[in-house]
Amino acid sequence: MKINLNKEEYSRCAEILDVKEHNIVSAEIYIEYLNNHYNDIDFAKDEKSYCKEFLNCLEIDENDNEFKTVNKDTKISKIEKLDPLKYENDEYYSLIVNTKAKDKDWTLTNLCYRAYEGFVYNELEINDTTFAEHTPFGYFDKDFTYPALIQNGQIWMSIIPHEIETMKEPIKNAHGRVLVLGLGLGYYLYHISKKENVKEIDVIELDQNVIDLFKKHLFNKFTNRNKINIIHEDALKYLSNNKKHYDYVFADIWHNVGDGEILYLKIKPFEKIYEKTTFDYWIETSILAMLRRQTLTVYQEQLDGLKEEEYLKARNDNDEIINRIYFYLKSTEINSFDALHNLLTESSLKEMAKHLF
Repeated sequence: MKINLNKEEYSRCAEILDVKEHNIVSAEIYIEYLNNHYNDIDFAKDEKSYCKEFLNCLEIDENDNEFKTVNKDTKISKIEKLDPLKYENDEYYSLIVNTKAKDKDWTLTNLCYRAYEGFVYNELEINDTTFAEHTPFGYFDKDFTYPALIQNGQIWMSIIPHEIETMKEPIKNAHGRVLVLGLGLGYYLYHISKKENVKEIDVIELDQNVIDLFKKHLFNKFTNRNKINIIHEDALKYLSNNKKHYDYVFADIWHNVGDGEILYLKIKPFEKIYEKTTFDYWIETSILAMLRRQTLTVYQEQLDGLKEEEYLKARNDNDEIINRIYFYLKSTEINSFDALHNLLTESSLKEMAKHLF
């Protein structure tokens, strides 16, 4: 990355770095609540009072200047009271909410959001101008029971508002002959199998125990089973060896951004091979937000004069991705705010993602 900025352009670019830091602070606030304070709020008469309780349990002063600056960008105080009926009326949710099963190390059971327990209910919202990240955060005023698939104590998939909301667009986009990477509880599979414009579905699942549990306890609830073919295989291996044409591919083989980014980056290059196929990815906006932060890390390191040899070693996946970003952007010139801004757009990041692995 070759950086040549005058004083004014440098100052404008510095504002993007400031927003990145605000995004990180905002994310840390939610992580702290979700890890240590999710049971702290017992009642709130409305959304405004809920926000006050939320900040109080985290010992955050809403009048603190640093918080006000972060909040202006990331809208932490925008917390929504949600209607549980919106999710309880989902057809697949209502079909399986009372189904319980166990197979090897996988368990299908019910869990619960307690009344006034806050949670993330949708994908990140990104300001296209500043790249500020807003996390949609909400609560119910009564207990909300939901089905969950658990492996060795870790929730792998659950039919919660976040799952339902983040699947809306991929469900709408599915068409023709579809390849689904990841089975889970079959929520996505159920909804796309009901679409008239979806003709055939191949589902790739690595864990045979998940397939067995699904076939034994959930598959009989599907009215369009004849469209569906479940294949026990590794997703990347299947994409590498497959000779079949698909109109649409949906990838959902990760638990969150933390384990998902590296898998996302390994699947993206297949878009160059499957040229006539549309690809969608679960929580792609959040994954791209992480990629944007890592790109800004490289930009900041180059401003600080970090040498190329530092990008030849990696302690973890994050380091590996940053190193690859450096070499991909090595000859890119940043001589204006617009050059940096364009590099960080969704379309630019998606294109870069196809070439890192």
